[in-house]
Amino acid sequence: MTQIIIVDDEIEILLPLEQMLTQEGYHVSAFSSSLAAQAHLQRHGVDLAIFDIKMPEMDGFSLLKSVRAQMPNLPIIFLSSKAEEQDQIIGFTLGADDYITKPFSKHLLLFRVAAVLRRHRAGPVSDLDARVCTGALTIDQDRHLVTWANTPVDLTVTECLLLLAMAQRPGVVKTRDQLMDAAYSEAIYVSDRTIDSHIRNIRQKLKAVDPACDIISTVHGLGYRLQG
Repeated sequence: MTQIIIVDDEIEILLPLEQMLTQEGYHVSAFSSSLAAQAHLQRHGVDLAIFDIKMPEMDGFSLLKSVRAQMPNLPIIFLSSKAEEQDQIIGFTLGADDYITKPFSKHLLLFRVAAVLRRHRAGPVSDLDARVCTGALTIDQDRHLVTWANTPVDLTVTECLLLLAMAQRPGVVKTRDQLMDAAYSEAIYVSDRTIDSHIRNIRQKLKAVDPACDIISTVHGLGYRLQG
C-alpha cells in the first residue's frame, strides 16, 4: 500500500485531507507538528510527502531541505496558502515536485498526487498510461495537456477535469452532478448552469482547432456524453 505523510498545522485541513486520501486507498500518516513529522520520517519510509509551508515549529521549506538530505528521491508536494509566484518558484527550486495552493479542489489534489506518484515510479509504459486517448482526443493527465489531432487545446484546469471525466468512459452519460464531483471540491457548490457554461467553452475551444469537431453530445434531462 502506498505510504503518504501529510504535515499541516491547520487541523481543519489536515483531518479531511487524511480521510480523503485514506478513502482513495492510501496509507496516511498525518501530523500537525513539523518536528514530529521530521522524527517520523527519520524512522519510517514513505512514498510521498505533502507539506504545508507556513508552520510554527519548522516551515515547509526547511522541512523539505531536512528531508531531502536523507531521502533525496522522495516525491514532495507543497500545499500552501502562499499563492505568490515567488513562493512557488522557491518551492520548485528547493526540489518540490508540485505546488498546490489553498483552497484546493479535492479532485484536483487527488489528480496531482496520482500524477506525481506515476512520474516517480514508472518508465515509458506508465507515461502512456497517464494519457487518456479516444479518437483524435488525447489528455495527458500528468501535464494537464489536451490535444485534438495533435493540436493543443487551451483548456483551464476545470475544463480539463470535466473533459477527462467524460473521456475516461466514452459513450457513457455523465450527469451534471457527476461532472461537478469530478471538477470541484465538496465544499464548493456550483449550479447546473456553471457546468453547462464549462461544456460550452470546451466545445468552442475544440471547434477553434477543428470546426468539424463535435464529440460532446447533450443528453437532455441527464447530462453529457463524449462520443467514443
